[in-house]
Amino acid sequence: MFSWKGKDISDLDSGKLKRNIPAYVILALAVGAMTFFGVCEPSGNRLIGPSGVAASVDGMDVSALEFRRAHINRTQQAQQQFKDNFDPVKLGISQAVVNGLVDQLVYYKEAVRNGLYASDDEVANVIIEGQYFQNEQGKFDPELFQRYLRSQRHTEASFTEEIRRSLVNSKLRSFVTDTYRVSREAAKLDKLLTDTKINVEFVQVNPSNVNVNVSDEDIDAFLADGGEEKVRKYFDQNPREFNKEAQVKARHVLIAFQGASRATGDAAKRSKEDAKALAEKVLKEAKSGDFVAVVKKYTDEASGKTKGGDLGYFKKGDMVPEFSEAAFAMNKGEISNIVESKFGFHIIKVEDTKPAVNTSFDDAKRSIASKLVSKDKRPELAKAQAEKALEAAKSGNEAVFKELGLEWKTTGEFALNARFLPGGLGSDPKLKEAALSLEKAGDVADSVVEASGSHYILRLKSREGAEVEKMSSDELEQLADSSRFLEAFWMYNKLTQDVKKTYEDANRIYRNEEYMQYDAILRSQSGS
Repeated sequence: MFSWKGKDISDLDSGKLKRNIPAYVILALAVGAMTFFGVCEPSGNRLIGPSGVAASVDGMDVSALEFRRAHINRTQQAQQQFKDNFDPVKLGISQAVVNGLVDQLVYYKEAVRNGLYASDDEVANVIIEGQYFQNEQGKFDPELFQRYLRSQRHTEASFTEEIRRSLVNSKLRSFVTDTYRVSREAAKLDKLLTDTKINVEFVQVNPSNVNVNVSDEDIDAFLADGGEEKVRKYFDQNPREFNKEAQVKARHVLIAFQGASRATGDAAKRSKEDAKALAEKVLKEAKSGDFVAVVKKYTDEASGKTKGGDLGYFKKGDMVPEFSEAAFAMNKGEISNIVESKFGFHIIKVEDTKPAVNTSFDDAKRSIASKLVSKDKRPELAKAQAEKALEAAKSGNEAVFKELGLEWKTTGEFALNARFLPGGLGSDPKLKEAALSLEKAGDVADSVVEASGSHYILRLKSREGAEVEKMSSDELEQLADSSRFLEAFWMYNKLTQDVKKTYEDANRIYRNEEYMQYDAILRSQSGS
């Protein structure tokens, strides 16, 4: 149990701690990434997909569970933003998640190295003062806290460590920003950047999406030039890719009852006898009607009501034993009888099955070689495509974009001092600098911008300027204070980018390629 001044966190009163740090901000970053793990998710921390750690920075690991939480959160944000145009592979969601988690660890390690730390008092303050765990009286509620930990598969130790890192990173940002002051000229610039609104069109060339034609001759040459050793290493390090357990794709209805694990609301008040009777009624309707409609009408699983009970593909060990045994004994299209587990009564419909696959090294050798050759060629091809697209943009030859399978996207209107560029461009300083350099509609950035592993071509769609010469002396003084943030923000970004480059150059950062390609792997597993 996490403690503060000798007391367990559940014994603390929110009124006894001074609010020295904006707890709601730090806590919002942690709880804001809240992920719902459904009642039939893997029974432990096992996930369908990559094995091992997602990344590591100087010996500090990013776990599979940390990646999963961040990935679901980033995916949900992108789904809301892009709606029908959402494509996680094209958007590079998994790469962005891994890189973001790596960045956080790099900044944390560097902050600690420079003497910044967060005490137990400060960590406790964030949790106690944050509104997420307070009851109606505004006091910390230990049960709410524990319920959140269970829902996110956090231990108190892992959650408090996450808060501690966020606090330290926040202190690093504050340390940089609080040391800056700016002049009236900078205030004018801030006014200009605040009131000037621009809309930027952009084309993204993601190396992961570049098609590479690999011939038999390419493969033979790669294998003959020492490539077989690389192929063997890849085969040994990625056993799940070549030895796949049988999988089932299913939907289910859950009827929970009092005492069942994770039962909530009315279901938690329902007797087991009533639940069994309801399950029998639901079974009849499921076998004679629209299974998805039945799920949405009756299921007690929160995510099931919106997803129609869809569990996707899963392996036998990913579910509780009773559920797995029933699902794997069925054929495609069949509906089970009532299955009881610790979560309640289930009615399962199997929608697809995939047999186990065991591929030998000899059978996999050429396909692995093709993949490695493609991986080696993609960065160069992506850069070449981006340069070709840039020239086409400057000359107005739109046919080239269709030929390359590229399309213009629009950020929508934003201020020049926006911390994050909309449209999925994010906060990379190089993209911001390129956007700020565009002066009139139709202007194209001078060069391809490389950011977050992709290549970007930027073109100004519109720009509405601001007038600063009419500002009074008092207004300029006021703006000088507010402008501090802008200059400090740019400096913070530059410093952190320099730090990350130092870690990269010293090979102190490891990114698991399976996690970087997580969305592509999921797509290949589902056959879509």
